[in-house]
Amino acid sequence: MKQPENVREPGKRHLPLTGCLNLRELGGYATADGKLTRWRTLLRGDSLHKLSLESQQAIIDYGVKTIIDLRTISEVNKKPYILSSSPEIGYFNLPLLEEDNFPQLWAKKTLFKHNCFMLEERSPQIKEILSVIATQQTAFVIHCAAGKDRTGIIIALLLAIANVPVATIAQDYALSEKYVSPLYATIQEQAIEEGFAHILLSPPEAIIDTFNYLDEHYGGINEYLQAIGMDKLQIEHLQNILIN
Repeated sequence: MKQPENVREPGKRHLPLTGCLNLRELGGYATADGKLTRWRTLLRGDSLHKLSLESQQAIIDYGVKTIIDLRTISEVNKKPYILSSSPEIGYFNLPLLEEDNFPQLWAKKTLFKHNCFMLEERSPQIKEILSVIATQQTAFVIHCAAGKDRTGIIIALLLAIANVPVATIAQDYALSEKYVSPLYATIQEQAIEEGFAHILLSPPEAIIDTFNYLDEHYGGINEYLQAIGMDKLQIEHLQNILIN
């Protein structure tokens, strides 16, 4: 697949802060109708629990006003949110998955099937997450542990709401593999031996297949969102937040 122009230089999107690996800006993506996603509005990332003091200040200085943490309660308890002393930033822990979902996901063997599980089995959580985003101040950081799969599906939906082409969304998703590879380096051999090596990857086809699934089963992104209980005004509000 040819890489779209607007994801050709991921280094300009990557925010290399000490304490996280995969914090990325999502502004400047071209939409299908010739607009651009807003800069300093939506960021995706891995867990922020190890941010240095300098990096914490950089997050504040960047203008971040809302953090959406998709990790489970157990994950947050083990690796707590670190910016709680910053009144400038609103924090929401909105777990997309529960602990007992992970073995179910790993047994499915493909990230496309992971995405389908989240879309179908965790649709109330997706609705809640998107609804909260629609009511909070920008800029947002949306993150999970690696910033790859749970974050990946929410970011994919948001970019689709903004009318960013699927090919661009898929290539943005694929960038995570580069940045989180140090996180997975120590478990790669174990993952291969135990059959969960697929979760270490970020193939763009996983996102392309996911949107094909939404087209085939719902008729598209907007129809899926309405099917899970979001109304047109909420969807339009998200579009207005994300697009110049």
